Order: sequence, then structure tokens, then C-alpha cells
Amino acid sequence: MNDQLEAIRAAITHEANAEQRAHGAAACRAILAALEAEVGKPIAMPGAPAPSPLAGIDPGQAIDLLIAKLSSMLPKEDGKAPAATPPPTPARPPMRIAFVAPPAPAGGRPAPRGRRR
Repeated sequence: MNDQLEAIRAAITHEANAEQRAHGAAACRAILAALEAEVGKPIAMPGAPAPSPLAGIDPGQAIDLLIAKLSSMLPKEDGKAPAATPPPTPARPPMRIAFVAPPAPAGGRPAPRGRRR
């Protein structure tokens, strides 16, 4: 509340610019809306968006409405159970590769790497 009063005080001085006056006018509107508010009802501010039509609805009822809306978007069923589709079978079995350790070099010396003469 003090912020609104300070905005109004700054807006009514002779040195106030357009931005300060606009801020003061908005503060006046906020105070007026708070004074005109009715108990148990939301404060209606000019320029504020209207409250949602679902604002006062019970959460359980909102979920039921959501389920009904989403269910209406699904394709219609003809009453028959959907046929179970078997998983796709590969045309041939996957290739298996056996990993084999290289043979030990003769003479106990390691085999040369990548160099050819």
C-alpha cells in the first residue's frame, strides 16, 4: 500500500513526468478497485484479463470434463477387440561373429606392428 501512495505522491508533483503520472494513475485505480471489492469475490481491475470460467469449479469435476473432452477426440470403436499383432520376425537370424584371440608369435618376440619394409 505504501508503494501505491508513494507513486501517487510522486505523480502529483509539478516535476512529475508522463511515466510517473501514469504510474500514479494506475496506483489510484488499484486503490479504488480494492475499496470497491466485495467480500468473497475477486477484485476486478480495469485492463486485467477476465477470470477463467473454470476458476470456481471443483478439481474432480474439472478432471471429469477433461477426460470427457479427450475421450471425444479418440476415434470411434466398432465394439470389436483389436487384433493382437505379433512382433515382427526378422527375415533371417542375426549374424554372429566369434571373437578369437590372435595366435602367439613364434620365438617369444612380439609381432611387428603396422610397419612394412
